[in-house]
Amino acid sequence: MHKISIQVRFSDIDGVGHVNNAVYNDYFDTGRLHYFKEAFGQPVEWGRGKTLVLVHTEADYLQPVFLYDAIEVCTSVVAIGRRSVKMKQRIVAAGGSVRVEGYSVLSTYDMETRQSFPMPEEWRKKIEAFEA
Repeated sequence: MHKISIQVRFSDIDGVGHVNNAVYNDYFDTGRLHYFKEAFGQPVEWGRGKTLVLVHTEADYLQPVFLYDAIEVCTSVVAIGRRSVKMKQRIVAAGGSVRVEGYSVLSTYDMETRQSFPMPEEWRKKIEAFEA
């Protein structure tokens, strides 16, 4: 499981005084970005060549996050398909309370052909090794 600390910004807070639900997607994006950078051993060139694209997200909001909360995004791959990966993410506050649980699916995507392609064995092995 990959973990990264997130700084809650003043602009993340809504009129009710907690992080706006839409902002959690930004936090999850940050978690996925850093997950793949570490799993693949180098930054992914998102939007170029053969890459992964986000095709599905869902979130369960369990407890609010407030401006001064210390939080981290925990990210893992829970399944690797023929052309996709399913990820589970959590936003966890100091002390271990889970504030948000998220699930996402990323599909392989060739920017040139604009088509999905079979998951490269090299990618599969790197993800499996990172999760081990």
